[in-house]
Amino acid sequence: MGLGILNDVYLDHVPGTSLFSDDPNAAALSAYDGVDIRRLKHASGRNAHIVLVPQPSDDPNDPLNWPQWKKHIVFFVLVYGTVLCGGLGPLVTTDVVAMAGEFDRSVQAISRALGSALVLALALSTVVWSVISLKIGKRPVFLASTIMIFAGAMIASFTSTYNMLLGSRILQGVGHSVLEFLVGASIGDIYFTHERGVPVALWNLALLNGINITPPISGQVITHLGWRFAFRIFAIACALLFVMQFFLMPETSFRRGALQRSSDSTSNASIEKLELEGRDVARSVPRKKGYVEQLAVYNGVYPTKASVATLLLRPFLACLTPVCLWASLLYGVAITWPVLIATSVSQLFSAAPYNFSAGNTGLTYMSPFIFAFIAALLCGPLTDYVARKFSQANHGIFEPEFRLVLVAFYAVFGSMGFFGWGISANLHELWIGPVIFFGLINFGITIGCSAAIGYVVDSHRQSADSALGAVIFFKNMFCFIMTFIINDWIEARGVLNVFGIFGGVTLFTSLLTIPMYIYGKRARSWIHRTVNFDDDEVTVVAH
Repeated sequence: MGLGILNDVYLDHVPGTSLFSDDPNAAALSAYDGVDIRRLKHASGRNAHIVLVPQPSDDPNDPLNWPQWKKHIVFFVLVYGTVLCGGLGPLVTTDVVAMAGEFDRSVQAISRALGSALVLALALSTVVWSVISLKIGKRPVFLASTIMIFAGAMIASFTSTYNMLLGSRILQGVGHSVLEFLVGASIGDIYFTHERGVPVALWNLALLNGINITPPISGQVITHLGWRFAFRIFAIACALLFVMQFFLMPETSFRRGALQRSSDSTSNASIEKLELEGRDVARSVPRKKGYVEQLAVYNGVYPTKASVATLLLRPFLACLTPVCLWASLLYGVAITWPVLIATSVSQLFSAAPYNFSAGNTGLTYMSPFIFAFIAALLCGPLTDYVARKFSQANHGIFEPEFRLVLVAFYAVFGSMGFFGWGISANLHELWIGPVIFFGLINFGITIGCSAAIGYVVDSHRQSADSALGAVIFFKNMFCFIMTFIINDWIEARGVLNVFGIFGGVTLFTSLLTIPMYIYGKRARSWIHRTVNFDDDEVTVVAH
């Protein structure tokens, strides 16, 4: 037992457990265990000592072989889309009360149209889009999703009935799902492991702060031009995204041969060499595609060993694993809370004693924006520090469960934020009180969820896409249920009761991390021995 983690009785070496090392080739040694890494391709320039993971092919059209400037342009487009992805949910939530009066509906009904319909469509379409992207690539999926978001935003901007508003949000949700789950895989398509640190950090910031920076901006638009103009401006931003995706973001999906080992008995000692499956040494290097050729929307059907029905079922099967069940509860609950605050913030601050306009209500989001930004900057150093210190105490052995220690930040700051938000709002204290607690909630969630998702990827080395798909699906379904009832719940029970329960649930799901920490190594062993979707997985980068 190392630092409270129970050892496994089935495997001598459980995937994920490793010697802690600052060696830049630690990832290569783990990925290509038993292979002489000197035979593999290395980076160039100042990174010439680093073995490339994954190993690129000889094809100049392989995204891993693209020049850095091209990769950065593609990444910029992905980040821009991620900001829009984050901003779509809370785009007009600061004006929910006024919209309820305009459509002659309850605040809860408007919240269901703006929030519940969006996340339900997002949850169901995520599974379908993931399979489509595996079969025909990511480029057509990105373009189709952006068209859907654009169309949904335009319909919403001209809607005159509640049902039209509802339908427009469903259409937006179907498109929105792609920008939520496929960006991480695209980062993995174009960057090597040693290059992903900064892109992943920027991607996380784009998603989190896209959510938090939108209300202050859209609130001013709504105050001066009305909520319909917020959708129209968003539609213009989506049109720009489509142009950028079409002209600047070629297909990033690429099927490479698998690295295999074979024995050559040309001498008494067997010499291990690497071969690329299906590669003929004498085969000429493929011709590099021209710019116009790279703009092709459809590049054929990518072969998969599993059927479409099996691919659709994978996230649900993955959800039955112990790590996914734990992560679904912790991550799903944690990410849902800020959405619920967003759907209720207008209900709180537009009423007495605050009587905020839509613009001023939007400005309350500057607190979570700042706190989430600080937390995102701290995630990397905190993770490295905990890994180093715990590994040293564990005789140099790193266990992925060490990541779970950071969930304590979520337990402390998240519960403190919810209890504080409920109490200060119930007592109608000065607006700075609930606003600061709003920020503390986001601070804890950012650090805790980053640790949880990283642990899921470590545990599901052979089925990471399906595992994350399961966690995201649960999150969206839970979010749908909660946004469906939140406003009526607050009206019936009061803000203190509701957010007190949120704080209690936060503590409960955080405490589930203790048995996960103790039995996590055995859970990882079971997953490795029984769950293997590796054949058709794409590279996963978690946030």
